[in-house]
Amino acid sequence: MISAEKKLLYFIEKHIHLLFAGAVLLIGCCMRIAGFHFLSHDAKCYLLKWYDQIAANGISEQVGNYNIPYQLIIYLLTKLPLKPLHAYKVVSCAFDLAMALLGGYIVWDMADKNKERKGILAFTFVFCSPIVLMNSSVWAQCDSMYAFFGIAALYFLFREKFTFSFILLGLSFAFKLQAIFFLPFFLIYYVCRKKYSIFHFLIIPVMMAIASLPGLIAGHSPKEILGIYIGQTNTFNRVYANFPSVYALLTNAKGSGDYPMFRKMAILFMVLMLGIGLYFCIVKKVQLDSKKVFWGILIWSLYTCCLFLPNMHERYAYVLEVVAILYCFLTPAGIPFAIVVNLLSIFTYGKYLFGYRAISLEVSALINLIAYVSFTYWLFSKVCHAPDHHSVHR
Repeated sequence: MISAEKKLLYFIEKHIHLLFAGAVLLIGCCMRIAGFHFLSHDAKCYLLKWYDQIAANGISEQVGNYNIPYQLIIYLLTKLPLKPLHAYKVVSCAFDLAMALLGGYIVWDMADKNKERKGILAFTFVFCSPIVLMNSSVWAQCDSMYAFFGIAALYFLFREKFTFSFILLGLSFAFKLQAIFFLPFFLIYYVCRKKYSIFHFLIIPVMMAIASLPGLIAGHSPKEILGIYIGQTNTFNRVYANFPSVYALLTNAKGSGDYPMFRKMAILFMVLMLGIGLYFCIVKKVQLDSKKVFWGILIWSLYTCCLFLPNMHERYAYVLEVVAILYCFLTPAGIPFAIVVNLLSIFTYGKYLFGYRAISLEVSALINLIAYVSFTYWLFSKVCHAPDHHSVHR
């Protein structure tokens, strides 16, 4: 081996973390570019038409079910020399990168050993996750936006920076209503730790109002802006929509002709399940200052919402799937769970985007229920039973 080869290999070995992260970034970007040409049904029927409306009229009128901050971003993108479809995907992919960097930082910060390796691998698995890739570069959706702010809010909640945490949560809500899935955990934390006031929750609507100011200035009324969120809750009338919900084991998507009954019962049952979890958190005096317990209870609350709420779509478990990946680096027990929830989501994405489903929705729903029961048992009997000696305060 010549001297130059040795120097090159020693250089690679010395800077392996940085070089590997750079390679992942390059490969992840190339994979996204490969999907930029794909035109999904949503893009064809809705997104591109809304883009043209925004390009023509700005944000002076409500377009589709976009929230004001996202409409503003799209309006700014219309001023750039980009194809409309590419414009959507570029901004979503940018938030993919931000979310992956955030995930890598969180794991690096919380890992007890091998921090650099775990942080870079966390970045890798989030940035190159099939779900994250397909959501932005193939489907042209923007779930990484609200997910980025929501996960950042959770990190600062864990670090007990409560005001900043709620500011970020408010920004998450400003981009998408699905941020409501974070609320049960914030309530559980509020009850169990008694660290912040109930009035902190008022920061959420304040931030939503601040983020919507451009719309108000452009001519939107407060009622119209509020109506965006209300309208999103009534867009579809299905007990489940191509999502392996537990209700796929019980009825058809339309609730066997009695959707209003199933909708009310499903919401109440979800509240009941969350209430049972809160009850166990209180009586077991769970240590939410422990990172393993904190992120475990978070995943459980997200999973409960996803599995038992009605009208769940393929993309609504997005945050659950991303956080499940990060949890793998806090405990090896999280690995099989992350594989299951992400694999089940891949099946639903495949059905919507490419018209192919590897296994039936009913089988997916059964696997999902088994995974939920198994994770719940493991979490409350094993993790919440024994204190974690690596809590944030130790």
